[in-house]
Amino acid sequence: MGGRFFGGFALDLLVLAVASVHVVLTPYGKVEESFNLQATHDVLHLGWAGLARYDHHAFPGVVPRTFVGALVLAAVTAPIKAAIDVFGDPFDTRGVASGSADTDAAAAGAAAVRSKMSTQVAARIALAALVTLALVRFRRVLRRKLGAPTAAAFALLTVTQFHLPFYMSRTLPNTFALVLTTLGAADWYARGDGDCGHPRRAVFLLTAAAVVFRCDAILLLAPVGIHMLATRAFTIPGAVAWGACCILGSLAATVSVDTVMWRPPEEGATGALWPGAAGLMWPEGRVAWFNTVENRSGEWGNSPPHWYVTSALPRSLLVAYPLAVVGALVERRVRVLVAVATFYIAAYSFLPHKELRFIFPVLPLLNAAAAAAAGRVWINRGKTFTSKVWTLAALAVAGAWALSLAAHFAFALAARHNYPGGVALARLHAMEGGFQPGLVHVDAAAAMTGVSRFGEARGSLPGGGGGGSSGWRYSKEEGVPPGDMAARGFDHLVSGAAEVEGFEVVDAVEGFVRLALDTTALPPLRAVTTPQIYIHRRVKH
Repeated sequence: MGGRFFGGFALDLLVLAVASVHVVLTPYGKVEESFNLQATHDVLHLGWAGLARYDHHAFPGVVPRTFVGALVLAAVTAPIKAAIDVFGDPFDTRGVASGSADTDAAAAGAAAVRSKMSTQVAARIALAALVTLALVRFRRVLRRKLGAPTAAAFALLTVTQFHLPFYMSRTLPNTFALVLTTLGAADWYARGDGDCGHPRRAVFLLTAAAVVFRCDAILLLAPVGIHMLATRAFTIPGAVAWGACCILGSLAATVSVDTVMWRPPEEGATGALWPGAAGLMWPEGRVAWFNTVENRSGEWGNSPPHWYVTSALPRSLLVAYPLAVVGALVERRVRVLVAVATFYIAAYSFLPHKELRFIFPVLPLLNAAAAAAAGRVWINRGKTFTSKVWTLAALAVAGAWALSLAAHFAFALAARHNYPGGVALARLHAMEGGFQPGLVHVDAAAAMTGVSRFGEARGSLPGGGGGGSSGWRYSKEEGVPPGDMAARGFDHLVSGAAEVEGFEVVDAVEGFVRLALDTTALPPLRAVTTPQIYIHRRVKH
C-alpha cells in the first residue's frame, strides 16, 4: 500500500494544491511578472483584433520579452475564461479586496464592480499545473533510479519550501523556463541503469528554454551537454548537428511569433520602443545583449559573489540545503546533479546582479540530492545495527523539516501583505461601486505592487480610452505632476502619494515592512505593516 501511495498522484496533487493556495492567498503580481501577466490578459480579453491596444505597446519595459509563454498560457486558460464568462466570476471585488484584515469593512454593503481576477487566478493556477507536470516527470525518474522513498521525499521537500511553490504560479520568464529545464533535466538524468533516456529531447528542451525564455539556461545546458558527450549519449558531430537544429527551431518559433506581436500598432504615431516591424524580433537575444555586451544588469543592484551560497540557497532550499550536501556524500548517483547545479551557481556568481529567481533551474536538482539523503534515513530507520545513529538522524531531519514549515509560514505571511497596489484597486472598486464610475490614475508605486489589467472592471477599455461598457477607465501615464491630476480629469487616484492637490484620501492600504514576534497571539508571529498605497477621490466643489 505504501508503494502505491508513493507511486500515485497524491504527492503530486499536494504540490499543486500548495501552489494553488498561494495563488488564492496572494492573487496579485509584481512588476517582474507584469509583461507576461498583461500579455496573457490581452490575448484572452482583446484577442487578435485588439493587438494595437496591448499593454506592451505603451509600456514595453527595459528589454522586450517573448509572447510565446503568454500565448501558451492564454490557450490553456481560455476554456476556464469561457466558463467564467458564462457562469459569472466568483472572485469579484469583495473576494480580492481582502488582502488584509480590514478590507471586508470597506467592501461591506458596496455594489461590487466585476473585475477579471478569476481569470488571473485561473491563469496562474494553470501555470502552476504546468510546472507541477514537469516536477511529476522528474519525480518519476527519481523513483525509477533511486526508489520510492526518495521520490516521496522530493515532493515533500518541495511543498515544505516556500519559494518554489510560491513562484511556480508567477508569470516570470524564469517560471516558463523552469517547465522546460525541469523536463530537460528529467530526460537527461533518466539515462543509465538500463534506461537510454531521451538525450535528443533533453537538448531540445534546454535549448528552447535558453533561446526563447531565459538565455541563462545555457549555463545548465553546458554541463549537461558535456556529461552527455562524456557518457557517449552523443558524438561530437552528432551533438553539433542536433544542437544547430534545436537552435534554429527555437529561433524560428520565437522570432516568427514576436516579430508579429511586437510590431508597432498601425494607429500609433511613434510605435513601440522595440520596433519588431523594422526587422526581426528575438527578445531573448536582446536580453542577452543588454546583460552581457552592454553589461547593464547591474543598474538594478549588485550583490557579492557569495550571495547565492550564503543567502539565496539557504532561503529557497531550507532543510534541503544541508541535506543536499549529505545526499551527495552518501548517494553517488546524485553527485552529477549536484555537480551540474554547482557549475550553474558558480558561473552565475560572477555576474554582479543577482536574484533568487535566477537559480530556479537548479532547485529541483538540489532537492533531488536532498531527497536521496532523506530516503536513505527512511530506509535505514528500522535497522538494529547502529539503530541509534539512524534514529538520531531521523529525529534531526524531522526537526529541520519542522523548522522549514515554520519558515514557509513566515515567508507566506510576509508575501500576503506585499501587494498593496492590487488590494487598493480592488478596494476602490468595492467602495465606489455604487457611485458614478470615472477615470482612475494608477501611479508607478501601485502598478509595481499588484495592479494589472485583470483587476480592472469588466467592460472597461485599457489605456484610459472611452467607449467601454463599464464606464471605468484607467491610465498608467507616467510623469504627470501631482498638481495636474485634477486638471487632467482624473476622478480617482491609486497612488503612493499621501497627499495630492485637489483630491482627498478615502482609504489607505498597508504594505509589509517586517515580521515581529507576538507572544500574546497564536501563531506568535505577525506582519508589521505601514500605509503604502493611498486611494484618492477628487474633491467636488
